[in-house]
Amino acid sequence: MRGEIIAIGNELTSGRVMNATSGFAASRLFSAGYPINRITTVGDDPKDIRDVITHAMTRSRFVIVTGGLGPTTDDITNETVSSALGIPLVLNEGIQKRLMAHGKTWGSTRADMIRKLAYLPKGAQVLDPLGSAAGYALEHRGVSFFFLPGIPEQMERLLVEAVLPRLHALVSPDFIRCRTYRTFCLLETEINAMVGDLAHGDLVTIGYYPVFPEVHVTVTARDHDGRAVDAVFLAVCKETEARLGENIVAIDDDTLESALGRLLTERGGLLATAESCTGGLIASRITRIPGSSAWFDRGVITYSNRSKIEILGVPEDVLERHGAVSEETALHMVEGIVRIAHVPFGIAVTGIAGPSGGTEEKPVGTVHIAIATPDWTASHRFCFSGTRSMIQKSTAETALDWLRRTLQYGTRLPCDRSAR
Repeated sequence: MRGEIIAIGNELTSGRVMNATSGFAASRLFSAGYPINRITTVGDDPKDIRDVITHAMTRSRFVIVTGGLGPTTDDITNETVSSALGIPLVLNEGIQKRLMAHGKTWGSTRADMIRKLAYLPKGAQVLDPLGSAAGYALEHRGVSFFFLPGIPEQMERLLVEAVLPRLHALVSPDFIRCRTYRTFCLLETEINAMVGDLAHGDLVTIGYYPVFPEVHVTVTARDHDGRAVDAVFLAVCKETEARLGENIVAIDDDTLESALGRLLTERGGLLATAESCTGGLIASRITRIPGSSAWFDRGVITYSNRSKIEILGVPEDVLERHGAVSEETALHMVEGIVRIAHVPFGIAVTGIAGPSGGTEEKPVGTVHIAIATPDWTASHRFCFSGTRSMIQKSTAETALDWLRRTLQYGTRLPCDRSAR
């Protein structure tokens, strides 16, 4: 069952607003067994909208259209759909009364603008008959159209509550199983060489998606027979996990930070961080995780030499002899943070994120990461490349991953992708 999504709005084609609605819709439809074959973004031009809608009719069984359903003059979806499909607009008096009853919500919106919302293509079925959100379904020449508002909250609710049930009534979905492996320290091509042979034609596909600094690997099985899907899917997943091993940092909606948090919780240990070049990025990633206060004690940003001395107790002569970006300084930083926080685990980073500040001996991208455990403390030098943001992201990912590998596999060595 081929389906596609059309997102309408100059705000999308100009880049002023991120097209988040299409991503949400594609993800939910895929999970429900309705993969999307095409996503199109088009501006508020009647001819362009007519073109994408008429072409969609020739290749898809259902079409999700978002945006352009509002009361202002640039909201032209209904008028354009009427023209493209040759269906007249008719006044839906029930919608008009309902919208007028919501007058306080609309504020100073004029009655004629509200009336504009009540004109729908003939045969349209309102998706939200008791609410104030625009949106309707329309069957035309064997194609199911679903016109949804561009406001993310309204679109998401209508898609889940109204569109998916209607699709299920139209046709049985495919049986789809999908698992995403978040990996770190392997290149996309390396992963392809390791697991690419596990694909099974149209039944099982494997995809590779760089999401810097990780590479996400998806195993997807799809068929009309649920038993066939499950058997092959589980076998491929088991082998994928065996081949990628400790390079898998998390699975599906899990993250490296939450995986690390579970490992720390299992060991009853608290973590503290001391950051220089990352400016709090590591602590920020950790505290995005609900409940991280159970295993994360504190994070400090010691950007200047003075702060390293005053807060962490880094000896002044160490900074003078070896510099702020050095193995010695990183070790003193991590020892200082576990000492003042009274915790068993620590992470410290110091480096040159650029774009300036590098030297021949310590070029931009030079970073020292140190971790502390109850049994040992170690530091490692890395030479990351890329923009300032990329270097900071690489540093944070590598630091968190090093501690994860230590707790999960007992290794004392980090993954050093920068050494390649």
